[in-house]
Amino acid sequence: MSLDFALIKSHGHPLSMEEIDMDTSFKQNEYRGLAERLFGPITWCGMNAIAVVDEMTFELTSNDVSLSITARGPGDTVAFMDKVAALAAQQGIVTVDVQGSEIFLPLSD
Repeated sequence: MSLDFALIKSHGHPLSMEEIDMDTSFKQNEYRGLAERLFGPITWCGMNAIAVVDEMTFELTSNDVSLSITARGPGDTVAFMDKVAALAAQQGIVTVDVQGSEIFLPLSD
């Protein structure tokens, strides 16, 4: 099973998809830096990278709009993404659950 998320830099602290006010000055290099702060050192191949944490893998794609994350593995990916979402929120980043088309609000915040 995989879980798909998009991290988006937003003005303010939206609680719904409609409230996201994307910060268009936050570009691909900033999303790459965000990924490296959240997942540690990463080797990028173009716009893509793979991060491994414990037994989980995270496929990362950065562009000028978001950092896309596909999480898989036998570890607790939901708990790990909860921590990622909490750290991202501290930096004004919104985590979107792509499958549910809703904001993923961290429980650990």
